[in-house]
Parts: sequence; C-alpha cells; structure tokens
Amino acid sequence: MKTTLKKVTCFLGMSICLAGCGVSGSVSNDVEAEELSVTLNSEWKEDQDDEEAEYQALLDSGEYNEENIYVKLDPYDASPLSALLLFQTDEAMKVDISVAGKDERSTIKNSFSEYTTAHSIPVLGLYADTENEVTVTLTNETGESMEKTVTIKTGTLPKSIASIDVKEADTQKMEIGDSELTFAVPSTRRPYAFDANGDVRWYSTRYNSHIFQELNNGNLLFLTKEANDANTYNVLLETDYLGKIYNRYDFSSSSASNDTGTSEGEMTVIHHDGIELPSGNFLLTVNDGSNYIEDTMIEVNRETGEIEKTIDLKDLLPESFYEDYDSTSREDGKVDWFHQNSVDYDEADNSIIISGRHQDTVMKIDYATNEIKWIMGDSSGWPESYQKYFLDGDVKASGGQHAAIVLPDQDDDAATTDVLFYDNNISVTRGDEDTSEKYSEARQVRINEEEMTIEEIWNFGEELGEDYFTRIIGSARYLADTSNRLVNFGYRDEGKTSSIIEVTEYGETVFNVDLTDFPTSAWSYRAERFSLYNENWEYQLN
Repeated sequence: MKTTLKKVTCFLGMSICLAGCGVSGSVSNDVEAEELSVTLNSEWKEDQDDEEAEYQALLDSGEYNEENIYVKLDPYDASPLSALLLFQTDEAMKVDISVAGKDERSTIKNSFSEYTTAHSIPVLGLYADTENEVTVTLTNETGESMEKTVTIKTGTLPKSIASIDVKEADTQKMEIGDSELTFAVPSTRRPYAFDANGDVRWYSTRYNSHIFQELNNGNLLFLTKEANDANTYNVLLETDYLGKIYNRYDFSSSSASNDTGTSEGEMTVIHHDGIELPSGNFLLTVNDGSNYIEDTMIEVNRETGEIEKTIDLKDLLPESFYEDYDSTSREDGKVDWFHQNSVDYDEADNSIIISGRHQDTVMKIDYATNEIKWIMGDSSGWPESYQKYFLDGDVKASGGQHAAIVLPDQDDDAATTDVLFYDNNISVTRGDEDTSEKYSEARQVRINEEEMTIEEIWNFGEELGEDYFTRIIGSARYLADTSNRLVNFGYRDEGKTSSIIEVTEYGETVFNVDLTDFPTSAWSYRAERFSLYNENWEYQLN
C-alpha cells in the first residue's frame, strides 16, 4: 500500500495535494517540490516467517525439554545480546528467567505468567563476549518448582559503541527495576543500552537515527535504513528488543535532507521525532520536499500506511518567520526556519506540544483544529495577533530547546499542565541573551491554561556551568516510579562527549555517566530509561 504527500509547482496560498486522503494545507514557496510517499512494506515478512517456521518445527520436534533446552542466539539477526529458548514440558508450567549480573542490581529478571507445555522464551540482557549464565525456573500449577541453568556465549561489541565511564551510581536511589537499562539513542549508528555498571546489555545491528520510542503494546518505533551502508534514513519499523519486525513503512527519499546543510552526510525524511497517537497511528516530523524543511508533520495510518493528516507549520505561524528567516543558514539553500525537534501528545485535551529550536519556542496546538493554544517563549518580534497566545510569568525564555514532554499530573489540579524539556540555552532567534551559552539545563514548568500563566518549578544543570553546555541535541525524561529525571547532555565538548545524569526531584545526582570514543554524529541524541521486559510486551512465536 502506497500513499503520497504530493506538492506540485505552486505559489503562496495554493494547496498541497495529498493523494488518497483528501487533506489539504498550503505551500509557501514557488519551488518545484518532490513528492513524499509512504509504502507499507511486507517484503521482509516471508523470510521472517520462514525463520519462525524453523523455530516452531524445533519446538514441535519433541527433542527439547527442560533437560535439553534449545538455544538460538540472536534469533532475528538484529539483537546480538538476545536469545530464544525452545523446549517442551510434560505438564503445564510457567517460566521465570534470570540473567546473572555482576551484582544483584545488574541481574536481569523476568516472569512469564502463562502455564503451558510449549515454551518459546525470549532472553534479553546478555553481556557481550561472555558465557552468560541464565537460570530458568519452572513452576507447575501446584507450586512445585525446579531450576535449570543455560549457558549462552555471545560475541564482542562493535567498535561504534561508545566507551562508557560510570562516575557515580547509587543503585538504591536509581530507577532500574528488574530489567531497566539506560538507552543511548543516537543521531546515527547503533542504539545501545547499558546497566548501572556501564556494561552494554543490549544493542541493535540496525542503524538508528533519533526515533526510538516504546509503543503502547511494548514494541518499538525505530527509524533505520534499507541497509546500514545506505545514505538515507527512510525506513520506519515497528519492532521489539528481540529484533522481530511487526510492521515496516518505507518513505521515499526525494524529500530527504540532513542537519549539516551540505551535500555530504547521511540524509533523513523523518528527521527528529515520531509518536503514537491514541488511535494507534503515528505522528511524524518530516521534510515535505519543499525549500522549507523540518516544519511539517504527518499522521500515518498504522494499518495501511496512508497519510491521514498533515500539519504545515507555515499555516500556523507568521509568514515573516520563514520568508525573512536569517538566524541560521545552509549551504544547500534550504530554509530551516523552525527546526521542529519534538512532538508530544496531551491526552487531557487532544493536543500536541512541539518544540521549535530555531524559534526558541515551545507551543501547544489543538490536534483537531490545528489552532494554537499557547506559546512559551519571548513574545518580542511576534505580530500583535499572536500576543494572546503567550503565557504570562517570570520565566526565562528557552534557547534552542529540545524534547518537550507532558508529565503525569503533578499537583492534583486539572487546570495545570506540567512540561519537562531540555533547554540548550543558546539564543538562536529570541532566546535569553544574558545567559545564552553559559549552561544547559533540564527544566520543568507548570502552565495554568485557564489563567494562561506559567511558573518554573524545577531545574537542573545551571550549577554545572559551561562545561555541560550543549549547543545542540539533548533530552530530559521523567521516571514515574521515583520522580527522578534522566538528563542527557548529549553534545558536550563539541560532540566528543555525551553525559547522562539521573537526578532526584531534590537535585541529588544518583547516576552519572560519560560516553566517549564514538564515531562522528553517534552521540546520544536522547537518553531513555526503558525495561527490556516491559509490562505490555508479550512475545509470541507465530
């Protein structure tokens, strides 16, 4: 199934043609534009089905039981620190597994609640270049248990994974659970995850750029390429930590661009973010093929790959912002006037919150009507008609910020919304000039949408000073069980170091790690704390 966002040669005010979906917007330049198309690709499925048929045949063979467990390392050729255990038992049993760690807090555990006689058990969180000891506990319905040990030998790590230096790790105060790891989501190359000791316990053989999100069903939304040596990130996968693919969406490369603004370097169509909407569809930040880049979002139907909606930010914001933009420049002549680097959905009112680095602006948009609800930032230079959207409060304007997200309710007040974001604190167009480039920080603000007010209630980073200033990339994440925050200073030392710090709501550092010695642009664009065995994921051998 293929659907197309097609822009024809046109002039200001004429419409975008969205083939097959009946949605219209506008284009604001008279440049010949390419078409952006999405194809739901199923060509991979036959090979994966053949692999799983082999595993099913092994499971059904009767050769493997609790005394002779079949082990398949990296069953989908994408997750080398994973394995699949296949065996049968005479009576229905449930399974618990434990991958032995270097200490109790680095041991990875999971319980599978189903009582069955046919077992296909995913093992995640192995160490590289190690004979891993995995304990398999079998319990029948009367509560009787037995333990078996499986040894799984793994290969060495690829050189593209960073050196990991843990400077501090208070595991009693960190949020790590039974299988939680810290994930380094790269701008390019392999994503990987490490434990509190700094040992890598998961990585993908598939290159990844920017988009690495957990979905409601426990799978991953994962941006990659047709092959690692290809030039363009234009393949969006729904996959899992074992490497199994569930859906694949191919995007045409005609509208691809890069962040360098030159003719060299890797390209991308979906550039900075992608999220799952309540409908299950995906909302993606894309380049639309026009001369203006990183200012468009599309909603892609998860089941068909059709483009169901487009939001062109040129329709919402002042014409002068993009027509007269000169705060940054590019050798390729493209105009990156907004540079949208995040989008998050607020289920409380069916709206989205977006961050525009090159306007030093965070704003909320009604998703049904595309109308602006509020704007956070410096209102100077905005037309009078936009002044009503600005929040009132003594809060420093952000600069070049990233990763604005809505937090769970913090104060039992339905009128307020808390937003956490990473403030790079570099004034691109209208950020705070007095503090620009002196430090970067994670910030939490509370917005009263009835009174249109804003107050800052938490921050971390200013005390670290210029040494932790990062002019590009970065993230801040809220860890719900502890109320800790995971802050990623991703571009220290002009991109030579990424530093990830977990800090409590009271400002106490409980985890501090430096990533170094990685290839160019393989820094940590974002840092996430995810569980390998999240509560929504259930592996099935189909």
